[in-house]
Amino acid sequence: MGSAGIISRRFRGEKNAIPQFLDGETTGMLSVGRRLFENPSTVELADGRKLGYAETGASDGNPVLAFHGIPNGRLGAAVFDHVGRELGVRIIAPERPGVGVSDPDPTRVLMDWPADVAECLDALGIDAAPALGISGGGPYALACGAAAPERFPRIATCCGLGPIESATRPLRLLLRGANSLPWAIQAFLGVEVRAAKYAPGWTIDRRVKGSAPRDEAIWRGDVGKLLVASMPAACQEHGTKSFVRDIQLSGRDWGFPLDSIDVPVGIWHGQADRINPVEMGAYLRDVIPNAESYIYPELGHLSIFVEHDAELFEWLTR
Repeated sequence: MGSAGIISRRFRGEKNAIPQFLDGETTGMLSVGRRLFENPSTVELADGRKLGYAETGASDGNPVLAFHGIPNGRLGAAVFDHVGRELGVRIIAPERPGVGVSDPDPTRVLMDWPADVAECLDALGIDAAPALGISGGGPYALACGAAAPERFPRIATCCGLGPIESATRPLRLLLRGANSLPWAIQAFLGVEVRAAKYAPGWTIDRRVKGSAPRDEAIWRGDVGKLLVASMPAACQEHGTKSFVRDIQLSGRDWGFPLDSIDVPVGIWHGQADRINPVEMGAYLRDVIPNAESYIYPELGHLSIFVEHDAELFEWLTR
């Protein structure tokens, strides 16, 4: 049966139904994801918008911000719950405007994000916190380091997007296409999200085919299931428009020069990453003055943060 048939046959349930893979879970990472889905946290920003976020790890630990990728949201923080508890790290994962339970801000630019996150820290009574950007969250972490080094004293990116000049030709076409043909990117993301909701097993099979060999077992395990479940959860309130905006902004001038970042920056990347190629991590390493790079052969888009999660958070909380 083709993918459209699988999706149509499984099209059922209410908008706010618990995503498949999370339903019925009572222990482990997937149960944490279910808790985050069922109990969203929000803060109200000065302009009246609501900003959603999740917390995992040690509730009384050292705070670290974690910025999600595309198209994921706060549920992804469940991946780091275990390592956060082990290391005494309080992981705070805000959702960008229009993602999950965050209100949209259709005209936002990348440099608007640091102010939103600073307000979130204020609401939580936190003076400063390092920030980690995963995949499409990478540019947002770097923006925080450029805009407010006193609030975000250390920055890390992991399998992070680099600017368009560091992209391979296929990725460059995608980034440009989001600006010239946004409706096409929105339609593509819509299909991806519906597949994750109604045909999650098939979605994992597709992810495995496009991933590094080291990532296959991860996609088929709890991490992969959580990330697939997080896709419809991230889009259930406002659809995929915010992720189209993310891709558009990633393909434009970011609004700050990378060589102006004056805080320590750690860059983790796998040489076998087939989503955000390692050239992006190398470019960031070469342009950012205080950058340290940790590039691992054979690791892909997921294995880099699954196998080196403790290393990431230990570096961020030095």
